[in-house]
Amino acid sequence: MVEKREVIIWISAFATFLAILSSVAMTIQLINVGEGTIVHPYILGDIIGGLVGNLTVEYYLLITIIATFILLGITCLIAFRRRPPDPELVRMLVTIGGNVAALRKTQEETLTEMIGQLEYNQKANRKFFNDVNSKVEDATQEIIATLGSQEKAIKKARRDLITIIENRAKETEQRAKLEEIKLGLEKLEEKLMPVQAKLNSLDNVEEIKGIGPRLGEELKGLGIISVREFLTADPMLIGEKTRLSLETAENLQTIAQLLMVPGITETDAEMLIDAGIKSRKELAEQDLIQLSSKVGEIAKIYANQGKITKDEYPTIEEIYSWIRMAT
Repeated sequence: MVEKREVIIWISAFATFLAILSSVAMTIQLINVGEGTIVHPYILGDIIGGLVGNLTVEYYLLITIIATFILLGITCLIAFRRRPPDPELVRMLVTIGGNVAALRKTQEETLTEMIGQLEYNQKANRKFFNDVNSKVEDATQEIIATLGSQEKAIKKARRDLITIIENRAKETEQRAKLEEIKLGLEKLEEKLMPVQAKLNSLDNVEEIKGIGPRLGEELKGLGIISVREFLTADPMLIGEKTRLSLETAENLQTIAQLLMVPGITETDAEMLIDAGIKSRKELAEQDLIQLSSKVGEIAKIYANQGKITKDEYPTIEEIYSWIRMAT
């Protein structure tokens, strides 16, 4: 259905078109008859002549040009004036807005509920693991205390026995016997309190120093879960599939091998690597004096860096034990 506004636009546009034609006609008249000539155009001459009398062609041209701009402006105002919003469209938009607001509120409530449930689960899991860790720590402390008391008792018995023998030993043969008994007591103590390795092949790969939870997850993605699987894996494959470089993967494998030797700590393993040891087999093939000299120099550097104290310098006896245990 044609609206009233559209009819007005068509009328105004037609009047503008007539004004333009009049301007063109007056321009042609001005060219043909020259300036100052009195003319009497059709319709326009009757209207204007009846009001102000006869006019020259220049005035008619000016009047038609002014009329053209006025009518053109009116047409543009009517055509481009913003139309009032459609009530149906407004109601539809309001309805959609209400639905969107309701949906957003529902989503916010659902999200809040999910966050609350996640927080509750996290708290419950945290409490469970704290309880487990507490029990494990208590059990570990109890075992350490028990072993410590046993070790103290063994050492005390050895000292008491040595003191008694020393008090009674007067001659050279007795003192030689005393040294033999001391050595036997030390061997007995080693058997009763064997030195344990920091790692075994069934330990989780994350027990290796330098492998954290994130790297552990990447290794598990390669099927590497235990220390044994990590040691037998190709370091080049580990370097390609994880964040580790080939050199770092090889160093971690070396550390794992060395930590499986009883008596070697993480710091000891680092010093052995700095001394040029690349595997457990190489450690077993080392000369005691040469290796002790290298480790002694590295220990001084570690002490200057604050990594160890002078009391923690590896002794020749300890290094001998490492070589012997590595075989």
